[in-house]
Amino acid sequence: MWVQGLTTFFLERTASGSAAVLALLWGTAATTNVQRSGVATTTPAQECAHELIEEVRIGSLGGTAEYSFSDINSIAVAQSGAIYVDDAHPPSIRRFSPDGRFVRWIGREGEGPGEFRSIAGISVLPDGRLAAWDRRGRITVYGTDGEYDEIVRVALENSWGFPFVDRAFLTDSAGRYYLRIFTSSPSGTDPLGVAGIRYGYARLSPEGSILDTVAAPRAERAQAGESIVIHTRAGDRHPFHQETLDAVSPFGYLVAGHNATYAFSILDPADTLTVELDGFQAVEVKAGERAEWRARVAFAERRSRASFRDVPARKPAYRNLWVDADGRIWVHRYSEAHKRSEPIPELWLEDPDGNVPRITWVEPSLYDVFGPDGQLLRCVRVPDDAEVVASRGLLAWGILRGALDEEYVVRWRIE
Repeated sequence: MWVQGLTTFFLERTASGSAAVLALLWGTAATTNVQRSGVATTTPAQECAHELIEEVRIGSLGGTAEYSFSDINSIAVAQSGAIYVDDAHPPSIRRFSPDGRFVRWIGREGEGPGEFRSIAGISVLPDGRLAAWDRRGRITVYGTDGEYDEIVRVALENSWGFPFVDRAFLTDSAGRYYLRIFTSSPSGTDPLGVAGIRYGYARLSPEGSILDTVAAPRAERAQAGESIVIHTRAGDRHPFHQETLDAVSPFGYLVAGHNATYAFSILDPADTLTVELDGFQAVEVKAGERAEWRARVAFAERRSRASFRDVPARKPAYRNLWVDADGRIWVHRYSEAHKRSEPIPELWLEDPDGNVPRITWVEPSLYDVFGPDGQLLRCVRVPDDAEVVASRGLLAWGILRGALDEEYVVRWRIE
């Protein structure tokens, strides 16, 4: 196992000073009270008043190869608005114009220069070039014209391999690379001596030299055991387990929080700022909702002969967070569910005999969006069956799934 310069960002709440205030490209902030002692207490608007209006849709069911997607792995958007799509099966990268017109294929499957086997993610560098992380241990860089430019080889010894997770490869405004890695054994041992850490990011220089590892440790209150996961059109869902979540900012620092309460920390090494939701109350898991999830957990235990976490009576504060190109923090919060007449559509569900207990309770997809300084800006409602993966200014990009589970790349306007 490779270990070099582990930088562990603890979730401190007593850091002095204030976070650097970056230019906000999104109008005025909602009502907030920011204490410049390093802790920002924020009160969100009562209503989620903003929504995504579709402007561009890329994709075609049964159309030409240029516009057909099978399993979108990641999306990257250049400053110019050009859209890059990394599709996993077969491995391919495509470039589209800001208005959705196909421009060209980039690279191809193979072993040679400019080719790839297993893409873990793509990201646009500050100079507009596109970088693609191949799990074989190299980053391939393509010029702004889409032609092969260079290979950055990564001398990272990791006997556990690399996790198959969202946002597994990122870049920052200094041109550094971030690779999602295991920082403790998936089996639970911890050779680094930092208790509870499971994931982190290996931070690399633009030339590929390993600089350090950035990670946030799990909170002491971490729950024991694993949780089941179901794969839906709007992303993965699990029965409300508490966990530490983190994300890399394009400005080179980590944002992390434990979702037992509505709080997260902006872990700029020069200054830590903790953002807390004033008066947060956990959403109740309704009786019927809890009964369905418990039936699904029991089915998984019978089939796997393993034990999973029980379904709690109340939901954590949020299910995920990520940071957009402007440094804004998108917090996907849990909300009250309602019962559907039909089960939630699931991806890759193997249930020929109809024995798998299905989930009929669904939550609206709501994001609280905070500025880089911790100010609450907006609450945005995302369409059903959609995932937002990128945003800049008043635009957002993501993946939408159709009735037959076909995939589309969508650009929305935030209103």
